[in-house]
Amino acid sequence: MRYALLGTTALAALAIAAPALAQSQPSAPAPVGLSEIVVTAQRKEESLQKAAIPIDAVSGADLVQRGITSALDVTKAVPAISLPSPGGNISSIFIRGVGNITTSSYVDPAVTPSYDGVVLGRGGGVFGAAFYDLARIEVLKGPQGILYGRNATGGAVNVIPARPKLGENSLGFNLGYGNFNAVDIDAHVNLSVSANSALRLGGAYSSHDGYNRDGTDDMKRQSLRAQYLIEPSSDLSLRIGADYTHVGGKGIGGSYIGAFVPNAAGGYTMVPANLSTSEGFNTPAANAFRGQILGSPAFAFLKPLNTDQRADSTYWGVNAELNWKTGIGKVTVIPAYRESVDHSVFYGPAFNTAMTNEKIRQTSLEARFAGSVGKIDYVAGGFYFNEKINANNQYNQEFVLPIVDYRLKTDSLAAFGQLTGHVSDRFRLVGGARFTHDTKSINGLINNFITFCGGPPPALITPPASFAAGCAAPGAMPYYPNLLNQNDTVAWLKANNWIAPNSTAQAGYQVFPLTNGVGAILKTYNPVSDSLKFSRVTWKASAEFDLTPRNLLYATVETGYRAGGLQMTESKTSYKPEFITAYTIGSKNRFLNNRIQLNMEAFIWKYRDQQITYFTVDTSGTLINSSENAGRATIKGFDVDLLVKPARGTTLNAKVQHLDATYDNLHLYTAAPRDNFACPFTFTGASAGGAPVKDFNCSGNPLLYSPKWTVNLGAEQKVPLGHGLELVANLDTAWRDQQWGGFEYLAFESIPAYWTTDASLTLRTDDGKWALTGYIRNMENKRRDLAPQSAPIGAAIGHFSAPRTFGLRLSGNF
Repeated sequence: MRYALLGTTALAALAIAAPALAQSQPSAPAPVGLSEIVVTAQRKEESLQKAAIPIDAVSGADLVQRGITSALDVTKAVPAISLPSPGGNISSIFIRGVGNITTSSYVDPAVTPSYDGVVLGRGGGVFGAAFYDLARIEVLKGPQGILYGRNATGGAVNVIPARPKLGENSLGFNLGYGNFNAVDIDAHVNLSVSANSALRLGGAYSSHDGYNRDGTDDMKRQSLRAQYLIEPSSDLSLRIGADYTHVGGKGIGGSYIGAFVPNAAGGYTMVPANLSTSEGFNTPAANAFRGQILGSPAFAFLKPLNTDQRADSTYWGVNAELNWKTGIGKVTVIPAYRESVDHSVFYGPAFNTAMTNEKIRQTSLEARFAGSVGKIDYVAGGFYFNEKINANNQYNQEFVLPIVDYRLKTDSLAAFGQLTGHVSDRFRLVGGARFTHDTKSINGLINNFITFCGGPPPALITPPASFAAGCAAPGAMPYYPNLLNQNDTVAWLKANNWIAPNSTAQAGYQVFPLTNGVGAILKTYNPVSDSLKFSRVTWKASAEFDLTPRNLLYATVETGYRAGGLQMTESKTSYKPEFITAYTIGSKNRFLNNRIQLNMEAFIWKYRDQQITYFTVDTSGTLINSSENAGRATIKGFDVDLLVKPARGTTLNAKVQHLDATYDNLHLYTAAPRDNFACPFTFTGASAGGAPVKDFNCSGNPLLYSPKWTVNLGAEQKVPLGHGLELVANLDTAWRDQQWGGFEYLAFESIPAYWTTDASLTLRTDDGKWALTGYIRNMENKRRDLAPQSAPIGAAIGHFSAPRTFGLRLSGNF
C-alpha cells in the first residue's frame, strides 16, 4: 500500500506540474492513423503489415515508453515468448512451448537470438546486454529454416540497434531513478563526420538493489556501443560496429519452496519451507531450512551457505555490414566476431555453490545476393559459423562435487536460397531451401567426488548404512569447498585429515576411505572425447494474396532443424537433432482509413525428437543435468492482434493467443535417489551401478511454458495541454494462463495463472525534445515463480519475478 501511494503521488505530481512547464508554442496535430513499423526479418526492409510471416515487432520508442530495458521484459509486449531465468548467465528462450531449459553452454538454444543481423550461438550476450538506443526488437514465431537456419526450430529474436544517420547531429538520453535504489541511465549521440559518413555512440548503466533478502536478484550492468557508417556512393555503404557489456552484482537468486523426503510408500513427500518469495538462499531463515535437508548419499544434514553469489560476465563483439548495389542485384556481407567471458558464482538450483569459468568465441560470416529477374525476386547466400567454448566449471552439492573441464568446437556451413514469383500484381508464390552441415567435437574430463556413508556399495546408490554409522553426527562427513580440479580436491581432503596422507589422485575410479571410519569417497574419472556431424535440408513453401492494398492473406509450410549435440555426462555423451514442421495461415489487415489493425494467425506445428534437459542419475549414481531427445509433440492454436485508434489521441491494443501444446510421446528415465516425477512409470532394467531405472511416461502432458491462453491489453491516451505540451497515460496488463515450468510435472512446478499490470504517466513537449515519466510496474505486487526447479539435493525451489517497482524517468532528444 505504501508503494502504491508513493507511486500514485508521483504520477499526480506530474499532472500538477504541467502548467509550470508549459511552452508558448501551439501543439501540432498528431497523425490520425496508425503508424508503420519497418522490419527486416526477411532480410529486406518492408512494413510489418506487408511481411507475410508470424512476427511481433516493438519499436525503440515503444521500448522506452514501456520501460523495457532487458530481455526479460519482452514478454510484456510479445505473448508468445517466455524467458525463464533459473540462475547463472545462460538464457532460456521458449516460443509457444518450443525451447529448452538451457543450463549448460554446450546446449544450443531452440530459438535463435541475433544482434544487429549477426546470428548468435548463445543467448547470454544479447539478452544480458541492456536494451538501449534500439531501432526495434523482432520476434519471429515458428521455425525459420531458410533465412536463419539451424537452431531456429521455435523462432528467432532479433535485437536491432539504431543506426548512424548521415547529415544529422543529435543527442538523446534517459535518466531514471526508482525504488530499490534503481538507476537507469542511457544516452546516445549521432555525429555527422562528413557529407557521406556518420558516427553513433551509445552507452547505458543500470543498477538496483536485490529484490531478495540475501541481496540477489539485483542488477549492475554497463554497456557501450559504437557504429561508424560510410556511404561513398548511393550504391555502396559500409557500417562497422562494436559493443561491450559487463554484468556484475550478485545476479539471479531464488528461494526454497520445500524439500522432498522419501516416504514409506516408495515415493516422496514435500515438506514446505514456509519462507517468503523474497527470502533468497543465503539468509539465516533459509540456511536454517537448508540444515533440515538430508544430503544423499552421505546421509548427513546440509550446512549453511558460506560463499556469496557473484555475477561476473563480459560480452563484447565487432561486426560489419557491407551493402553493394549492382546492376543485377544487391550484395550484402556481414562478418562478425563475438566473445564472452564468465567467472560467476551462483546458488541455483540450490547448490552449495556452482562456479562457472568459461570463455566462448564466435566467428561468423554471412553473404547474400538479392535481386529481381522479370517477375521473380530472389535471395541466395551462404553462411559460415565457428564457435569455441573453453570451460572449467564445478557444481558443489556439499557431499557430491562434480568438476567439469571441456573444450567444445562447432563448425557450421550453410547455403540457402529463396524465390518469390509474382504470379499477378496481387498473388505471389514463395519457395526456398537451405542446406546445413554441422560438425561438433568435444574433449573434456568429468571428475566426481561422491561421499558415501559406510562406504560405496555395489549399487553405488543405496548405502548399506546411514544414521547407524554415525553419518549425521557433527563433523562426521566432509563438506566440499569450491575446487576446480581433482588434484586440489585430493590435497584439500588430505590437509583436513579426511583421507590418508599418502593418497594421490590418479586416472580412473578411486575409493578413498575416510580416516574416521564412517564412510568413503568415490572419485569417478571419465574422459569425454567425441565428434559428430549432422546435415539437413530445410525448406519453405508459401502463398501470399493481397485482397486490397491493406489486406493480406498468406499460408505457409516451413521446416526447422536444431543440430544434435555433445555433452559432458558419463552415460550419454550425445543426443540427436530435433525437427519441426509448421503449417500456418494468416491475415494482416488495416481498416477504416488506417484506424484499425487486425492481424490473425492459425497454426499447427509437428515437433519431433525435441531436445530436452532435466536432472537424472548417471551410471555412477551421480545426479546430472542431461539433454535427451523426447518423442513427439503437437502444437496448435491461434493468435489475434488488434490495434485500434478510435480518436486522434487514443490507442487501444489487444493480443490474444490460444495454445494447445501436448506431448504425444514423452518418456523420461532416472533412478533413485531422485526418481521424483509425477508421471506413471515402469521399471526398465538397471543402471551400471545396479540401481533400478524407471521409465516415466509423461505423454499427454503439456509442453513447458505453453499457457493455454495468453492475453495482453493496453491503452494509451494523449491529452493536449496547450503551449506545446501533452500528457500521455499508458496502462498495460498481461494475463498468462496456468503453465508448467519443469519436466518432473510436480505440483509446485505448475505456474498458476496470473495478471501483471504496468502504468505510466508522461508529461512531454509535442516536439519530442523533453519528457518526464512516472511509472509503476507490477501493480499487483505479486512475485511469480516463473522458473521452478526440482533441485538435485531434493529441494523444491523457485526463481521469482520482480516485485512492484516505481520511479521517474527524464528523457531528452535534441
